[in-house]
Amino acid sequence: MVKRNDQRALERARAQAAAQAIIAQGRRLQPEQAAAPALEEEPMNRYRNPLQERPAGPVFLPPYPCGSDAQTQACLERILETLVCQNQLLVDLLGAVNSLTAATLSVRDRG
Repeated sequence: MVKRNDQRALERARAQAAAQAIIAQGRRLQPEQAAAPALEEEPMNRYRNPLQERPAGPVFLPPYPCGSDAQTQACLERILETLVCQNQLLVDLLGAVNSLTAATLSVRDRG
């Protein structure tokens, strides 16, 4: 648990360093870049939340049958474990994106 917290703290520090680099890059605009006309803003395309758009009907339909309360509890625990794994994969992906962003900014600043 301590190792995971250390890893999260390291990822958070990397993300903050990358964010600071991005902010610093924005502050160092050259005069001709600052005078350039603003580009037309495009709307941000986000994924829709499927929970807000669920059809009318049963709220919970597991992919496998759950009969008794014990089976239902086991089904819910498996679903929760899957969600935890997916969440960890997303955290790892975010760390990789932050690292690549920081590396790109570092290379760009050197060049």
